[in-house]
Amino acid sequence: MQDIYYQFFKCFPADPIYCLFIILFENNNFYAVSLVFLRPVFNIKSKDMKIYLLFLLLFVLGHLSAQDIQIGSESDFKRFKSSTTYIVKYDDPFSEYNTYIEEDMKTVWTITPYKIISLEEFEKLKIDKESSFIFLSEAIKESQENIFKINILNIVLGSRSGNYNNMPDLGSAPLSYVFEDWDDEDTYVYKLAGILRFFQYYVNYNLTHPGSNIKDVIKANKSGLEEKELFLIKSDLASDCNTEAKISKYYDGKVRLVNKNEIREAIHKGNTDVVFLHKVGPNKNKGYPCMKFLINAGSGALLYFDKHKVTSDKPDAFLPSDFKSL
Repeated sequence: MQDIYYQFFKCFPADPIYCLFIILFENNNFYAVSLVFLRPVFNIKSKDMKIYLLFLLLFVLGHLSAQDIQIGSESDFKRFKSSTTYIVKYDDPFSEYNTYIEEDMKTVWTITPYKIISLEEFEKLKIDKESSFIFLSEAIKESQENIFKINILNIVLGSRSGNYNNMPDLGSAPLSYVFEDWDDEDTYVYKLAGILRFFQYYVNYNLTHPGSNIKDVIKANKSGLEEKELFLIKSDLASDCNTEAKISKYYDGKVRLVNKNEIREAIHKGNTDVVFLHKVGPNKNKGYPCMKFLINAGSGALLYFDKHKVTSDKPDAFLPSDFKSL
């Protein structure tokens, strides 16, 4: 993936001319620089400049992000099945990600042989088209109102060019938001095994149903919640549906409020009678989307997805409306 760095600055304090400065780095090399001077050319007032620059920034980033992902084809999914999957260690000594992902791979990964490698080894191996990779990265996304950054667990194939944009994506999944003052891996590490089960399910589904996407998977699994038990964490639920009694007003299926360890244990045991919630929320920051996934703990099947913008009326949580939709 490309990392996009951008900033606003004033070129001349005496007569401010606001500029948009975009720097694009790829493979640790300088890729592009774009300087856009707007006000002198179009005679835009200073007070309106930030608005114009914001719209321009959204346009440019949207153009770039549209090129970020190459979706895997039918032949790519077939190639994955015969590949060796390399798990790239996360280069942060304070993170527990490596410990979790190594334990989870040993427990739930069956679809391909795999090896744990360093980032340096990945840089050499990524040009091998017959290899597949799972690694943690950050990605810049765009909603109607905000540009934001999230942690992604990537599953891709190698590319001879070594360019991340050319690596076929086989179902990479969002894990959490990244803010300057908040980036908490505790919100997702206990569910990594569940994401790995989803990866395997999604690959196998595309092998038997070529060209499928997430919507197709959910549609095919619309009855997948019948007789299953929802494992939910209270802090992931809105206040008007955060007890079993409150939930029963909106949903008549089986529900149990549990802790993180119980969810991880159910995933490790491959309990197909359990469905867990994977919520990717902005830590109560308003205006950002809250994404909600329900995944079978044993099969990895994706059963439900929805998202909503966090507002005063709609918190960063699984809502009564979600229960009603099940």
